[in-house]
Amino acid sequence: MIINTIKKLSLVLAAGALLLAAGSRAYPWERYDSVIAVVNDSTILESDVDNKFGQLVKFKQIRKDRYSLEKSRILDKFIEDALILEAATEEAIVVNDKRVLLQIEEFMRQYFAPKIQDKKKLDKFISKMISRLAKKINDEPVIIEDKEIDAQLDAFINFLETKNQLPFRDSFEEIRSHIRKEQVMSIAIGVTPPSKEEATDWFKKNKGHLGDEVWIKHILIRPAGGSFTAERDANRKISEIREKIVAGGSFENLAGNLSQDYETAAKGGDVGWKMLAEMDPNFAGHVNTMRTVGQISPVFKSGYGYHIVKLMGRRSLTYDRVERLIMYKLYNENMQHQFRKWVMKKKKESDILIFMKEYIQV
Repeated sequence: MIINTIKKLSLVLAAGALLLAAGSRAYPWERYDSVIAVVNDSTILESDVDNKFGQLVKFKQIRKDRYSLEKSRILDKFIEDALILEAATEEAIVVNDKRVLLQIEEFMRQYFAPKIQDKKKLDKFISKMISRLAKKINDEPVIIEDKEIDAQLDAFINFLETKNQLPFRDSFEEIRSHIRKEQVMSIAIGVTPPSKEEATDWFKKNKGHLGDEVWIKHILIRPAGGSFTAERDANRKISEIREKIVAGGSFENLAGNLSQDYETAAKGGDVGWKMLAEMDPNFAGHVNTMRTVGQISPVFKSGYGYHIVKLMGRRSLTYDRVERLIMYKLYNENMQHQFRKWVMKKKKESDILIFMKEYIQV
């Protein structure tokens, strides 16, 4: 790693001077932000790393003796993002809010399409939602009040926050970073798609680990927020639904009336045939324990909310069924491998200083 000492020293001294100047005007118990790393001409703040770590511990149990390791990996991600942003700037790649909103619009269509079958109505509805969301992102005032649109937008945002386990604004920036990374990589890296022979060989070697294909129906209840009360209420509601099913109630009717997966609710909760490998890992783990057709699962939680599943069928996977996924997997793995090489090369060429106490290098 090449260190341009004079340039970096001036950056660090400038940051320190700002902190000292602020300290002379402040109360002694106030805590000020500090630079935790420098990547060429960019700085990474300790508060940004701490905020990311704070979000992580909300969703993942971490032993205290691993705090330094987890924070180090978070800092590594910030360093990678800084290198990508620098490369994007050199290539004149700009990912503005409009581009991010276009990506979110695709998510919206998938989310609302089952509820709004008419394409013209859906287009008009999505247009209103995106316009509303753009104002929300930019903290602009909403002139015309529309309680229905606002309620639907809040439900969609809550869905994304639950799925991504991130506050919405952080998810918004994650999408921006992902788009930027893809554009930089498309210029910096040329990856050849895998051949059919490579995909076939992979299938033969890993067939036993892919699991079966299952036909299931499910009922989903999403917590109305991230609070303990919201989680408890969602769990209680779906537990009551399961009691009705066990007592002889129709799974399909209850799914149609109460499930919050609106796409499958319209079909009595029918998900159709799905591979275990393409499901949410926690969801797949519970479904994989089910063996008897007609079996009703206990209540369990995934990244989407609380579920009850009814097993309708089970069968072995064929190559044709998984070829597309294998091709994508092999291509993505190769892309990630090339990306890691690109990052290592960029790190060696860059001026990087790390000031994190107890930083653990990989």
